[in-house]
Amino acid sequence: MPQSNHLSQAEQLSIQLERFHQLEHAIRHCSCEKKQRAAQEIQLNEYIDLGLDMANKASLANRVQLQESWLKRVYKTLFETTLDLVEPEYWRELCHEYLYQPLFALKYLYRNHPQGKHRIKCLYQELSVTNQYLY
Repeated sequence: MPQSNHLSQAEQLSIQLERFHQLEHAIRHCSCEKKQRAAQEIQLNEYIDLGLDMANKASLANRVQLQESWLKRVYKTLFETTLDLVEPEYWRELCHEYLYQPLFALKYLYRNHPQGKHRIKCLYQELSVTNQYLY
């Protein structure tokens, strides 16, 4: 019996990862129109929630580097989308609005890290510089 329960968790993880990849692709390659903004916001929230959930699972397993990797992946996906001039402007702005969630999670993660202040400062500077050019 324990093996089937383990498989269930593995299957759930596999489903979550597949959904995460689908959402990530949808975010990087917006194919919707502005009138579908509510649906897009749901997708953004789901993507961020899945990324934060994966980071939390890594944290619970005491895998700090994996936790950081998940948070940075979500942040970088949103950040890179804001810079991608091929994407519609409204979509880039929406992704920019959602950047604060993974950014705050990274800030929290880095609070006790020896290089934490430097790492978060770099992220804020990067964001500030791009804001000056894009907005």
